Amino acid sequence: MQDSRPLSIGQEALWFLYRMAPDSPAYNVQGALRIRAHLDDDRLRQALRAVVDRHDVLRSTIAETAAGPRRLVGPPNTVALAVRDVPEAGAEELVKWVREFGEAPFDLSGRGTCRALLLRRAPDDVVLAVATHHIVTDATSQWLLLQDLLDAYTAPEEAQLPPLRRGYDDYVAAEQRTLSGPRREQLRSFWAEFCGAAPAGELPMDRPRPQVRALFDGATCELRVPDRLVPRLRHTAQQTGVTTFALLLGVFQSFIHRYSGEPGFLVGCPTTTRTGPGMRQVVGYLVNTLTLPAHFGPATTFAGAAAAAQRHVLAAMKHGAYPYALLAGESRYTSRNPPARIAFTMVAPSRLEPLLQLVTEAAATGGEAEYRGLPLSLVDVPQMEGQFDISVEMRQSESALTAVFRYATDLFDEETVRQFLDHYVELLAAAVEDPNALVAGTSLLDDAELGALLALGTADD
Repeated sequence: MQDSRPLSIGQEALWFLYRMAPDSPAYNVQGALRIRAHLDDDRLRQALRAVVDRHDVLRSTIAETAAGPRRLVGPPNTVALAVRDVPEAGAEELVKWVREFGEAPFDLSGRGTCRALLLRRAPDDVVLAVATHHIVTDATSQWLLLQDLLDAYTAPEEAQLPPLRRGYDDYVAAEQRTLSGPRREQLRSFWAEFCGAAPAGELPMDRPRPQVRALFDGATCELRVPDRLVPRLRHTAQQTGVTTFALLLGVFQSFIHRYSGEPGFLVGCPTTTRTGPGMRQVVGYLVNTLTLPAHFGPATTFAGAAAAAQRHVLAAMKHGAYPYALLAGESRYTSRNPPARIAFTMVAPSRLEPLLQLVTEAAATGGEAEYRGLPLSLVDVPQMEGQFDISVEMRQSESALTAVFRYATDLFDEETVRQFLDHYVELLAAAVEDPNALVAGTSLLDDAELGALLALGTADD
């Protein structure tokens, strides 16, 4: 008989979404590395088994029981490594293979929540990819997983991965303790007042919203922020007394306000919940979406928007133990009227994730990194598309900043989203030029668009 464990509130919500659209890849998470070295298949399988043994969420299936959905834990050999020879495959073909591997549906009740793939282009040129369902992982966990896998592979033969002080079950137990006591009502009251009656922020859509978004279909557009702008953004944030994240968020909220005309609205902010002792190295779904209000008036400046964003982020983080799923389940919200339709987050590699830090910096410069003697580079594959109307991820390294817009393709066309990207970067440049400029008085048009508009206005009849 398999070991049965309770789910977190966030996992229960993901289970509900999975059952709505079991074939959708919107909640598939993957990480892939191109490694210019020979990898031994058997040794890699042993390393994978060691990692899966260390993190029992990776060998889970989900089952409906009389007590609700539960996580069933299987043996370490339940996660297999597929090996495929793809001689002389080009870079685009490798990305295609990895994307198809990552987007294949998971059978959460049968075949499990994790799988691994080795593509061998040449004896010393391979791609290592790991895909998991979001119900057992998050972005940080995915890199911890790959890091553990390479650590186990390169370790001496008899060496073992060090035991974890805590596991995902400890996280679930802590959540249950918080939500079964008086703190739950305190948190609920905070979020009710914090969000108020503000609607979810929206951007103009190319098509009407369907009654039910059954498939969560999505796509991705991205734009590297001009390099000359990156140090100026950091300097402006410092001079304004806010973090770089708060400045980026405040300008993004300004962008939504300018496009929608709404004076007040909500934006989701996915953030880590791996804050307890011993949770830093745990693989699991350790994310909560904080719902942040934004308020604009005729006198709001970029500096004011950034300062408000920072205040709201700090207040929300102090009350981040209240799961987004509980907020979304309250009577004032419905599936067609959720707290957040647009999400915004920033990914900045930390010292706790050396592998991610290495490959992110190498990707920004177009080079390779080296980890434990293995030359490697990031295989960047679009993923997790269509969860929100638009989900923005700002990817930051020491030398670069990239805006990634994931969008729902049943609502938006690619051309529209690329225009959103351009206009957001235009507002970032305007905020850097004059943080005290009025949001309402700043043009969204770049020089080329303004020139085209003026040409239309002066054309002969």
